[in-house]
Amino acid sequence: MKLPEDGFDLAVVNGTIIDVVRQSFAQVNLGIRDGKIAAITSSPLEAREVIDARGRYVSPGFIDFHSHVDGNAYAAECIVRQGGTTTLGGERSLNGKTIRNIAEEGFIINHGFFVSQSFALRDAVGIKSIYEPAEEREIGAMVDLAARFMESGACGICFSLELIPGVSSKELFEITKVAKAYHKPVTIHLRKDGREALETLDEIFELAAKTEASIHLLELMYMVGMAGTMPKALELIDQARRSGLDITADSGVYDAYTVCIGTGVFDPGWQSGYLGKSYQDLVISSGIHLGETCSEPLFRHLRENSPSTLITAFVGDSDAVAMALQKDYVYVSTNASDGPCYPMAGSPEMAGTYPRLIGRFVREQGELSLMEAIRKITILPALRFGLKDIGSLEMGKNADMVIFDYDTIMDRADYVTRGNPDEAPDGISWVIVNGHVVVRDGTLLPENKHGLYIKV
Repeated sequence: MKLPEDGFDLAVVNGTIIDVVRQSFAQVNLGIRDGKIAAITSSPLEAREVIDARGRYVSPGFIDFHSHVDGNAYAAECIVRQGGTTTLGGERSLNGKTIRNIAEEGFIINHGFFVSQSFALRDAVGIKSIYEPAEEREIGAMVDLAARFMESGACGICFSLELIPGVSSKELFEITKVAKAYHKPVTIHLRKDGREALETLDEIFELAAKTEASIHLLELMYMVGMAGTMPKALELIDQARRSGLDITADSGVYDAYTVCIGTGVFDPGWQSGYLGKSYQDLVISSGIHLGETCSEPLFRHLRENSPSTLITAFVGDSDAVAMALQKDYVYVSTNASDGPCYPMAGSPEMAGTYPRLIGRFVREQGELSLMEAIRKITILPALRFGLKDIGSLEMGKNADMVIFDYDTIMDRADYVTRGNPDEAPDGISWVIVNGHVVVRDGTLLPENKHGLYIKV
């Protein structure tokens, strides 16, 4: 079909548009031209392709602001099938070749990067041990490198304090000041999880007060969502915010977490943060022992000889997710692809986070409204992380959209002992990235590299 002079490349008609800015719903049609939203109207539209979204919601594309996709095509396929159109990575690594490839060739979804102090910067200045604090000259070198990354468009700076226990308060302070100078946020994985996490929050609050930086706490569910810790943690964060500190957080929507066995998470005494948990609550989620429950000898063997093996810890409180989601400053992240990423391994977060949020916590349990849930995965992270062209359905914005059936949307992915972690969800009808349909009826289309490299 020839495109009329006043027509569009793509039109989405008859759907219920979720306006996350005005916090309202509207029965309007969207016209897309050159990857941008070019019309929002109640009038009929002509286009090369018309999507009839009757009976479905049309949402801004979901923003996967905390994941470990980092250029992995398979992980991105799982993310986009559940409605994710943008991902921010870099917490574990920062590969220049990967960034160049995305910038020059495109990617399945939009992709931006933080710079990791705990991994990339420490590695760049020659610190090899995860337990070794940086010396003064190394901190100075990391400060210079961080500034260069900020100038080149990194989204912010991330710290993985529990995974890399050697990161000192001095490192944390000096490099956070760089982010503040460039008006970019820092994201922080606390030093401890479980009951011990409460003691580590003071360090973060002091950092926020001294630097006046924007601080985002990562993985709230997987840091304080066990041993009855979530209520007190939220109370402390509430108090910090009331005192004027610029702090937000995110949470997953599952009550178990998956992480590499060789990190500081499983240092000696790891059980002390959990009540009544042991090796039998750990399931191997990648490698030749996939699906096996840990014993202490197997745990020690894998930690020493195969430290990248994924372990799923079934230690969470079943009611903690809902507690976190009820806070307006807690967004929703996938934490996807943390460690080895291949079919039938890992965590269901990679394939099911957003459908689970909407299907379980909104539709079935009513823990929050649909508008509140959609804002947590679109406009709120877009504003927090400086993503100017995405996050809402407005004129001139990038045409990233998810069209879903509210009555059927739900995750189908599950942990390795109960199903397939990468199973595609129900209810996602279309996903559009920069004006191109990349998912239709839950199926990823072969022509799908329409994502852009994001610089902030």
